[in-house]
Amino acid sequence: MKSSTKSLALLTASLLTFGSAVADIHDEINQVYDFNRDGIISLSNINGDVEVTGCDCNQVTLRAEIIASDQAVRDRISVEIDASDNRLSIETRYAKTGLKWGNNNGHSKVNYFLSVPNTVSLKGFSLVNGDLDIKEVTGKLKANLVNGELSTDGLSSDVQAESVNGDISIVMTNLTHVEDIRLNSVNGGISLTLPSNADATVKANTVNGRLSNDFDIDVKKHKYVGSSMTGTLGSGRVSIDLETVNG
Repeated sequence: MKSSTKSLALLTASLLTFGSAVADIHDEINQVYDFNRDGIISLSNINGDVEVTGCDCNQVTLRAEIIASDQAVRDRISVEIDASDNRLSIETRYAKTGLKWGNNNGHSKVNYFLSVPNTVSLKGFSLVNGDLDIKEVTGKLKANLVNGELSTDGLSSDVQAESVNGDISIVMTNLTHVEDIRLNSVNGGISLTLPSNADATVKANTVNGRLSNDFDIDVKKHKYVGSSMTGTLGSGRVSIDLETVNG
């Protein structure tokens, strides 16, 4: 029987987006790895989106879609992979060009598509320009985004996520094995969906924005700027901390 859910939300109207021109060079990397269901996956990407989908399986299927404006730019892009049975590290790298004022990477990006065992932990996901979309994965999540949105549809483990420019939307389907949920955004809204019978201590703050919730937690508007809300749900066992500046 599917449990009902309620939401906590920090909203904003400010969002920075990232775009790139149409590229001429398309390339793909495809790999399959045997992987433990309680393993840890990390990923670092500079330009491009990341999609992670959980499956009832013991393998990781990786597809990296590389897009570059010309062959010279493509040749400077590499995908570094370090794989074992219980740890998988993926990193996008750009070779230096020797230019004094930075690298000429043209218009380029690498999009990642991963199919993973649905109980793995996603730790050390770091994106500079791109969105992170996670579906049907229940393990721990630790993610840091600069310009991009983060969304999940069914976590049931600890979460630590930060975004500078972009919204964070987290759905928790079960809190039985959760101790901490910490979400932080500078320019972006935060939305957290919890089971209606959640046992949690909630703290939320915004400087420029508004707060709302479905749990009847009182929202305190500060005298000059900002709002906050603090409340205990059930036994208050899980620690939830939500912080945003413009959201």
